[in-house]
Amino acid sequence: MAIALLMMVSNTARAQYDDDYYGVYYESSSQTHYYSDFEDGWANFYVEYSPLQLTSTVKGVDNRNFNTATIGFGFDYPLGGSPVCLEGAFETSGAWYSKRYKGGEKYSMDLYFSKIPVNLAIRLDVAENFAIVPFGGAYIKWNIYGEEREKDIYGDTYKWKLFEDDYTYDDDYNRFQFGYQAGVRFIIGNCFSIGASWKADILPFCKYYDSYTKKEEKELFKGFAFQLAYCF
Repeated sequence: MAIALLMMVSNTARAQYDDDYYGVYYESSSQTHYYSDFEDGWANFYVEYSPLQLTSTVKGVDNRNFNTATIGFGFDYPLGGSPVCLEGAFETSGAWYSKRYKGGEKYSMDLYFSKIPVNLAIRLDVAENFAIVPFGGAYIKWNIYGEEREKDIYGDTYKWKLFEDDYTYDDDYNRFQFGYQAGVRFIIGNCFSIGASWKADILPFCKYYDSYTKKEEKELFKGFAFQLAYCF
């Protein structure tokens, strides 16, 4: 749906791009071309913060709120001489969760993963040195390492590695996942950008059989991400 909306907006945006701060359209015998300072695309290095939630399909189970930090590198490539761009990136993230119970016990989980997001985006140069870039697409994710820890009231700590074959619980944690994202970025001065997006897993992070509901239950990550980038 996000990609379809972007394509609809791109048709309108293209019609409005006759003259702007970076270039003009001209008609040739074969096609319409758009020339700008960014006709060859642009790269960006970015950092993100995301308060991701690990949600469960089990009713009554509280969401687990993870603090997630990400670094990434991406590139935007304009398509067909238009403001529509194909975006690709590679990013690495760490996510951390902890909770202390009333009895003094403490539970925590650490998770490290990498993603390859691919988006369709539209660069709208609405003013000199200012552009709006709505985008939407999908990602694949590889969970590199995960660990659960429990600390009892006596100070003893027990650890479990999530993706090992001899994991203590019978939960099925997936190393490989995919999902989707949609959001918007604001490029300022052609050097920096800030943005926000919504991200959600489609393939679950964890699935298990619930003996109470008599069906398979799933856990997925979803939430907003806030980005700061340097563009060049």
